[in-house]
Amino acid sequence: MLMSARAAVFALATLVTVQAFGVTARAAGGSEPTPRVVMPLSTGWRFKQASGLGGVEGTQFDDSDWDQVTVPHTWNRIGNEGTVRSPQSNNTQGTGWYRLRFEAPAAAKRSRYFLQFDAVATIADVWLNGHYLGKHEGAFARFRFDASTAINPTGDNLLVVRADNSRPQPGSTTQNVIPLSGDFFMFGGIYRSAALIVTQPVHLDLLDFGGPGVYERSLTIQPGAAAIQVTSRVVNDEPTPQRLRVETAITAADGKVVASRMDAAGPVAPGVVSIVQSNLDVTNPRLWQGLRDPYLYRTVVTLRSMQGAVLDRVTQPLGLRTVRFDASNGFFLNGEHQYLKGASMHQDRPAKGWAVSDADQEEDFAILADLGANAVRLAHYQHDQRSYEAADAAGIIVWAEIPLVNKVSFDGSPANAALAANARQQLLELIQQNRNHPCVALWSIANEIDLTATQVHGPSKPGSLLRSLNALAKSQDPDRPSTFADCCEVALPPHANDSAAGADGASGVAPREAIVGIADTVGYNRYFGWYTGHFGDFGSMLDQAHERHPQVPMSVSEYGAGAALTQHSDDPTGGPINPHGRPHPEEMQNLYHEMSWSALRQRPYLWGSFIWNLIDFASDSRQEGDLTDINEKGLVSYDRKIRKDTFYFYRANWSQQPTLHLVGRRYVDRPYAVLDVKAYSNATRANLTVNGTDQGATSCADGICVWRAIHLQQGPNELHATANIGGTAVSDSLQWTLSGTPAVVRIKSGDISGYLAVDRQRYGSDMYFSGGEGKGVNRPDTPDDERVEVAASDPRLYDSFREGEFSYRVPVPNGRYKIALKFEEPAAAAGERVFDVFVNGKAVLKRFDIAAAAGGKLRAVDKSVQAKAQDGALLIEFKPVQGQALIAAVSITPE
Repeated sequence: MLMSARAAVFALATLVTVQAFGVTARAAGGSEPTPRVVMPLSTGWRFKQASGLGGVEGTQFDDSDWDQVTVPHTWNRIGNEGTVRSPQSNNTQGTGWYRLRFEAPAAAKRSRYFLQFDAVATIADVWLNGHYLGKHEGAFARFRFDASTAINPTGDNLLVVRADNSRPQPGSTTQNVIPLSGDFFMFGGIYRSAALIVTQPVHLDLLDFGGPGVYERSLTIQPGAAAIQVTSRVVNDEPTPQRLRVETAITAADGKVVASRMDAAGPVAPGVVSIVQSNLDVTNPRLWQGLRDPYLYRTVVTLRSMQGAVLDRVTQPLGLRTVRFDASNGFFLNGEHQYLKGASMHQDRPAKGWAVSDADQEEDFAILADLGANAVRLAHYQHDQRSYEAADAAGIIVWAEIPLVNKVSFDGSPANAALAANARQQLLELIQQNRNHPCVALWSIANEIDLTATQVHGPSKPGSLLRSLNALAKSQDPDRPSTFADCCEVALPPHANDSAAGADGASGVAPREAIVGIADTVGYNRYFGWYTGHFGDFGSMLDQAHERHPQVPMSVSEYGAGAALTQHSDDPTGGPINPHGRPHPEEMQNLYHEMSWSALRQRPYLWGSFIWNLIDFASDSRQEGDLTDINEKGLVSYDRKIRKDTFYFYRANWSQQPTLHLVGRRYVDRPYAVLDVKAYSNATRANLTVNGTDQGATSCADGICVWRAIHLQQGPNELHATANIGGTAVSDSLQWTLSGTPAVVRIKSGDISGYLAVDRQRYGSDMYFSGGEGKGVNRPDTPDDERVEVAASDPRLYDSFREGEFSYRVPVPNGRYKIALKFEEPAAAAGERVFDVFVNGKAVLKRFDIAAAAGGKLRAVDKSVQAKAQDGALLIEFKPVQGQALIAAVSITPE
C-alpha cells in the first residue's frame, strides 16, 4: 500500500464552496509559465542486485564498486532463441538496490517536493537523505512520496530505492501483492521513469493514488452541446487558510479555448484536500470517434492566487464519446455499432525487459495500427502512460486491467485482508491515473482467476474480492463498465486456457464459485484446437455461454496458438500438437486463426475479440517452439522484426490497406513437389506465376486465396502473386526450393513437422491423406521418463502414425514405383488389429496384422510393394478388418 500519510490526506478531502466568475482565454495557460518543475531522475544511478545488505540508505555507505545505470532499468534479462536458456539470461528474483546523488532545482521558499516513480517492480522502499519516505507495493502503477521534509533544497541529496521482485509464495515479501502468479515474467527494478516534482505550497493533489488531481466526466453529450464536469483536488500546504481562484478551460486541438470558467475557492484549510467541481459546456462538440476521428480536446486547470499569480497548472486529455455494451448486439461508440477487433499486448522487449522507451511503445501501437485493429487489451496490468496516450491519439479502444491473475490465495481460500487491500489499491491507481483517457472503455478486475484451482482440481473462492473490486470501480467511475477475463466457467465441450489445458467440469474438481455476472461484462479466454478440443468447439461453447448469460455482454478476451519461425508443417492437420513443448509449426498458427476467426465473425452478440498475443513476450515457464523463456503466440516476433504469416491474415480481414501476402516464406526447403499455394489478401481475385509460368487466377474469400496442386521443379522456384485492390496494384514474391525430385515422396504419417531419417532420407510431415487420425506413440504431454520407444534402427521414424480407415493420393509422375510401407504396433495384441492395403484398387496386403508380423508391440516392421502410377498419382488405401488400420511412414521411389 502507499505510505500512511496518503490515507490521512484522502480522509481530509472536503468539497469547498465555490463562486463562479467569467474568465478570459488566458485560463488555458497561454504563454504563462507554470511554477511546477519536473526534473527527470534518469542518469547517475548506482545499482547492485543483492540481498542482505545493511546501511545502504546511509550517506556514508560506499557504492563506488556498484554498476552505473540509467533509469528506466531492470536487472533481469530473459527470453532467447534456441532450446537452451542463454548464459546471458538473468531470471533472478529478489532485491536490487539503487542509489542516486542529485541537487534539487532552484525553487521558492516553502516549495513542496515530491518524488515520482512511474513504476518499480514489485515492492519499492524509498529513503531520501536517510529518511524513510515509505513503501509502495505493486509493480505497475505510478506512485509519489512527499519528500518536502527530507530534501535538502540547496545542497546534495541521496536517494535510495530498494526494489524487490521476489517470486510470490507463502512467507515471501510479495505474498500479499498481486499478481500471485502469471504466465509472464516479473522484471525487477525502477523500470519506468523517475522524477522530482517541485510545486508551490498551494497545488493540485499529487498524492491521489498517482493521479493527476484533475478528473473529467461527460455528463451529457448531444450534437449541439456537451456538458463536462471537471473535479479538481486542491491542496493547501501553507500554514494558514488560503483563498484562491480555480480556472478551468477546455481547449480545442489547435489550442483555442472553447469553454472556460473561474471559481473562487476557499478558504482552503491547511493540510486539507479540497474538492472543486466546475461544470462547462462545449458547443457543437467534435466527438472522439475511434480510428475514424480520434479528436482530442484538452482540459487545463490553473490555480491562481487572489492577486492573479499562477500557483499550479495541470493539463489533461479530453475525448468526448459514449460507449455502450449490449448483450445481444455488441459494442457501440457514440451510438454506432463497432466490432472491437483487438489484440492483447505485454510491455517487454528483448534485453530491455520492461524498461522500454516511449519510442518502443509507439512502435507497438504502429504495429497494431498496421494490423487493422481498433482495440487493444493492455494485459495483464497497468501499462505506462505513453501507451494510453498513444491509444488516445490513434483512436484505439483500450481494455485496461489490474494484475489479479490465476488465484486470490495460495490454498484456494478467499483473499485475505492484506491481499484484498492491495488489489483495491492497484485498481484505484489504474482508475485514477487513466480515467481521463477516452481510449479506456472498461476496467478489468481479474484474469483467469480460477486457473490454478482448475489445474489442481482445488477450490476457488474469488467471489467476495471480485464483488468488492467491481463495487469500487463503479464508485470511482460510474460511467465505464467493468469486466474480467474468464478461463474456467463450466461449459460443454470442455474449454482450454493459455496457461494449461483445463479439465473444466471434470469429475474431481472442487466446487467453484460462480463469477460470471459479477462484472458488467465478461471476456472468455479459450484455446480450442490448441490446448484442448477441436476448432469446431469454439462456436458452440460461445453459444452456450450466451444462452447461460443472456444479459451479460460477452467478448473473447484471449485466443491464440504458438508459431515458431523455424518450424514448419506441410499440413498442420496431419497430427497432434504439443502446446506446451516443441515443435510449434508456423502453419499451425495460420490454421488456428483461420478457423477461430471464422467462428468469431459469425456471432453478432460478441462485442469484441482479442488475439493472444500481438507480440511474443517473456515467460520463464515456457520452453516451446524454437524459443526459450518466450511465449511465441504473438503475431509478431519478440524483437518486432518479423510479422508472422497470421499477421497478414488479420490485416487482410481487418484493414483497408491493400494486402497481398504469400504464405510460407520462411518454409523454404520443401520436401514435396506438389502442394497448394496460399495467400492472404483483401482482393477478390489474385494471380500466381511459378517460375514465370502462369498458374491462373483464383478467387479470394475471407482473406484467403488458394491455388491447388501447384507443381514445383527440382531446385529453386520463384513464386509471384499479383492482384488489383480498389485500383491499387499489389504483388508479393517468395522462393521455395525442392531439394528432392517429384518422383521421390516420403511421408511421416501422423507427424506435423517431418523428419530427417538416420539414413539421411527426408520425410515430409503427413500429407496427401484423407480420413483417419494422426497420433503419436507417446502423447505430446507424456513426461520424458514415461515415454516409450519403438524397437527399430531408427525409432524416431516410427513414433507417429495415422490410424483409422484412410487413404493417401500421392501425386507423382507416371511410371513404376517401389512403395515401402512402415508399420509399428503401439498397443494392440496380435489379432486385435487386422486390415487390408490397396494400391490403385489392387490388394497388396491382405489381413495384415502388425503385431503378428513384427513379433509384438512397439516393434518396427516394413513391407514393400510395387505399383504403376497412372494419371499422375498413386492411390494407397488402408481398410480395417478388425480394429483400425495404421501406418507409420510411406516411402515412394522410382523402380
